[in-house]
Amino acid sequence: MDLRETPEMASIRAEIREALASGLPAGWQGSGFLPMDVRPEHMEIARSLEKSLASQKLLAPAWPVEYGGRGLSPKEQFALFEELGYALAPRLTTISVDLVGPVLIHYGSEEQRSRHLSAIANDAVVWSQGFSEPGAGSDLTGLQTRAERTGDTYTVNGTKIWTSMVHVSDWMILLARTGAPDSRGRGLSLFLVPTNSPGIEVRPLVDATNQHMLNQVFFDNVQVPVENRIGEENEGWRYATTLLQYERGDALLVGQFRRMLDDLRRAVAAAPGRRDAAAARRVLAQCEIELQIGRLFTLRVVDSYVRGRVPDTEASITKLYMTEAFQRLGEAARSLAGLYSSLTHRDRLSPLGGRIANTVVASTTGTIMGGTSEIQRTIIATRGLGLPRG
Repeated sequence: MDLRETPEMASIRAEIREALASGLPAGWQGSGFLPMDVRPEHMEIARSLEKSLASQKLLAPAWPVEYGGRGLSPKEQFALFEELGYALAPRLTTISVDLVGPVLIHYGSEEQRSRHLSAIANDAVVWSQGFSEPGAGSDLTGLQTRAERTGDTYTVNGTKIWTSMVHVSDWMILLARTGAPDSRGRGLSLFLVPTNSPGIEVRPLVDATNQHMLNQVFFDNVQVPVENRIGEENEGWRYATTLLQYERGDALLVGQFRRMLDDLRRAVAAAPGRRDAAAARRVLAQCEIELQIGRLFTLRVVDSYVRGRVPDTEASITKLYMTEAFQRLGEAARSLAGLYSSLTHRDRLSPLGGRIANTVVASTTGTIMGGTSEIQRTIIATRGLGLPRG
């Protein structure tokens, strides 16, 4: 595995830094650990930034040129995403670019690719992901939302939960059961559904950070044309697992981790005479070690793409490590900042614009989203180590 920075990586770093510098307000602090920035006052900034990136072919640069990308290498994409994370860039197209695009490129029809990929890359169309259900979160093969086919149309009934940003999305990628009720992963299909379809009801779920990113979605006889199904019927679980691996091993976390650590280091250095200066340096050193380990794990995922294969256990290892390391980083930041770390962005005295308080709370969701830590450990044990299921 070649870990050296290439000239192409340095070039894309410089380009995205320039784009972010002109697209973000001075002194931008973002909102901390979140894959998407959900504060209402940040929405227009996010939309404007992503439209600007799309105009420069920087929103989905790793996609093929014919679909609005640049055909960048996996290493160049890593460099770009690391910079996005470091800048705390607000993103509404996380699911569109990182998840929906790769699945359509791999498994979508030519009509689906032509219609949706260019719309995402050129117009920053926002997608959501309808996977988890109240009774099937970590065990997606047990989901019960059903799609019954009659002629050229599927009728969808059921409910999804923890659906990120569906309230601002235009489309949803939906996993539903088309096989027998007990068919598990052998009876699931993947669909592309407009979120304004009749019969869809969205109810907000306010999370522990007092922000609205999550929702519960109800489907009441929602009509979905057959041409909106991805690939073959009952093969959706195979396609969805590809999507889930793209959801893990995200370089954004590497950039966000580095930014928090750099900001903490500057804050400690700006407080001369700290009685616990030596202890603070030890805490920062431990965080630096964890960052470098996580970055190497992420680069191993990148190397899988360089070699032309979709990572499996490598992505699960990276997701497990980075999300748990982020929790430890949040706790380290809280211990270094003291009581002020509990202040949110609404208080002018909050350190790092309230990012510490938000990170401590929001990072707990990182070990749940995209598959819980327990699920990642099971994947590592069974697929990676060949251990039997308990």
